[in-house]
Amino acid sequence: MCMLAQSAPGQEPSRGVAKPPAVKKPAEEGLARPDYLSALARQTLRRRMERHGRDMTTLMTSVVLLKREVAQSLASNLASEPRITRPLPDGRDDLNAALPERFFVLQDELRDRARQLAETAKSGKDKDLGEAFARLTQTCVACHSAYLNPNGE
Repeated sequence: MCMLAQSAPGQEPSRGVAKPPAVKKPAEEGLARPDYLSALARQTLRRRMERHGRDMTTLMTSVVLLKREVAQSLASNLASEPRITRPLPDGRDDLNAALPERFFVLQDELRDRARQLAETAKSGKDKDLGEAFARLTQTCVACHSAYLNPNGE
């Protein structure tokens, strides 16, 4: 037996099934803006971070769905991406000089872990694939933390 709730004229009657609450979308602003970087430096890094974000979303889906060839390709591309070089002596006005040393360490770690993920995707070992993706993701979180908190962990 289905109970119909009274409805206003022109509306369909309710069937007694609760409507799920509306889900608000999280702010799509991304990371906060660190004060220690210039607007130009933030803009330069933002393009890279946005690309990484898109790739990580696709990479996560490919790992979860065990689409190893896609995961291998994306991880290989991430590993071979040009890196931001460490600052040169007396390069105080460069983007490179504004970034904390931890950023460069994590950039190298990202490359290494992306390579490991690409190799693991070839192996066909599902558990290892998930673990390699988790390690890559840990690096992303650590890098975001270094970006926002250059003097902390």
